[in-house]
Amino acid sequence: MKGEIKITELDYVRLCKLINSVKAEKTIELKNIEFLGSEIKRAKKVDSRKIRPEFITMNSVIEVTDMDTQKQMTFKLVYPNDADFRNGQISILSPLGSALLGYKTGSVIAFEVPKGIKKIRINKILYQPEANGEYTV
Repeated sequence: MKGEIKITELDYVRLCKLINSVKAEKTIELKNIEFLGSEIKRAKKVDSRKIRPEFITMNSVIEVTDMDTQKQMTFKLVYPNDADFRNGQISILSPLGSALLGYKTGSVIAFEVPKGIKKIRINKILYQPEANGEYTV
């Protein structure tokens, strides 16, 4: 069963535009785009000024634990042009990025990788733009 997710209205608008442009360019695997699209459609849309700080929004910095290896990692959830996996910046169009958006601290999320299903626990959000008064970043 999928947990409830919340995204800001601004993230929703920007991500819908991103999905439409990527579909037209056909540069990303269609399965990733469809998953992100289904996630943002089912998400509860919240005003940027009202989203609680425990929810992951775009440009949030998140500490997670891989449930298989117990390895802790820190990521920033970014738009594709800013993605740099080696420096901890994961694209919203990646399976992990799409899976993280909208979930809150303490959630365990599952997403598909080439070797099967991966589970990640969201330990904490180190930075959320909206919690810091940044509503249009």
